[in-house]
Amino acid sequence: MKTIACINIEIPTIKNELEYNSERSLLDYDIIIFNPTLPWYDRIDFSAGGSCISVEGTAQFRRSTSHWSRELSDALDTGKTIFVVLSDYKKDLVVVSTSMTSKSSRNYQTATIDNYSLIPGKIQVRNAHGRNVMVKDSAFKGLYDAIKDIAEYRVVFEDSTSMRKVFAAKDGTAIGGVVSFEDRPGHLVLLPHFDFQTDEFVELSEEDGEIWSRKALKVSSALVGQLIAIDRMLKGSAELTPPPDWLNEVAKPKSINEIEGVIAKIDARLEELRGERDRETRRRADILEYSHLLYETGKPLERAIEKVLHLLGYAVKTVRIGDLEIDHLIVSPTGRRLIGESEGKDSSAIDISKFRQLESNIGEDFEREDIDEPAKGILFGNGFRLSAPATRAEQFTQKSLTNAKRLGSALIRTADLYAVALHLLDHPKDDAFKAACRTRIEETAGGVVVFPNT
Repeated sequence: MKTIACINIEIPTIKNELEYNSERSLLDYDIIIFNPTLPWYDRIDFSAGGSCISVEGTAQFRRSTSHWSRELSDALDTGKTIFVVLSDYKKDLVVVSTSMTSKSSRNYQTATIDNYSLIPGKIQVRNAHGRNVMVKDSAFKGLYDAIKDIAEYRVVFEDSTSMRKVFAAKDGTAIGGVVSFEDRPGHLVLLPHFDFQTDEFVELSEEDGEIWSRKALKVSSALVGQLIAIDRMLKGSAELTPPPDWLNEVAKPKSINEIEGVIAKIDARLEELRGERDRETRRRADILEYSHLLYETGKPLERAIEKVLHLLGYAVKTVRIGDLEIDHLIVSPTGRRLIGESEGKDSSAIDISKFRQLESNIGEDFEREDIDEPAKGILFGNGFRLSAPATRAEQFTQKSLTNAKRLGSALIRTADLYAVALHLLDHPKDDAFKAACRTRIEETAGGVVVFPNT
């Protein structure tokens, strides 16, 4: 049995509904249905008029679009069919950087994004609404018949030369089609928009609230049957027509039931194997995150640092109390408290600027009533991060080294932490090595931590 996933769209007879911001994997599914409509994000209103997606919303948007772009691309690489429900084309503004223009005023540098940029194939559309849909390929007639009561086009294609036209407006303008790729076995099927959220398809139940109507379930069942048939057609002979919905009522040989029983057992085993593969894929991705210590910056680098600190036996948490924000509050098994800041630089060493945040966090933390002594500071640096580690110059500037001595802080190259992670992943019970590493971190004051040889 084909497994189908819906992203950002509800289809009554499909249970696997994934939210746009969920960052779920598509490994478990054979057929993908994707709606590129952007979810709502918190916004920043400009004093001169207009607005943009907030800093937090921008971060979430970038994570989600990067995730789905990769997942959809991988799905095509593995021969899957992706059905895109063509929603309205929308542009928006996201935050690139911020700066303070005064004590109470902040300046936002923005960039323009759109909701179609993550779709593989770089399709070009513009908004145009209409309900007169012409089916140009008879193989898709059954699909349109299934959804014609809820179908409309919301965009038209500015350039349709890269796809086989399947649906057209009255004047012949492409409003849907199939995109095939020379280097990918999968297919991208671009469908006119449809939406089951209508008064006719949603009913009120005293027990369950809103439920799907019988008509909604019938239309959905017919639609799913057509999607599966089109998937098979695209993977097989392009000459075949997807079987019409009424064919289900026609008598079949008894051997078909026996064969379908065998296929069901095989599908169940395949489903189990997919689950096992997905678990192992997640395990691999979790371990590969340690390599972020070598080349990442920002949140990915912070997460990788925390993972190694956990391996070493430290407790690590993020503190948010009022205006106080500490990314790495680190507590040793002995109770020693440390506060860390991390920085990655593309092609330079880690300079003194990050110490301002580190000093501020240590001071504000020490001001808390329940803290009796200041925490030790640690600056994690990933300088020259885009170069191979063996070719990098000194990771910290001379001013950083001087300031570390002034404050009694420890400096840690994240590339050195990677070597620590490798040893502990291969020797997870080496408690002596963990203790030696913690001692080096906690006793180094005013210099770069030199970890024990592995």
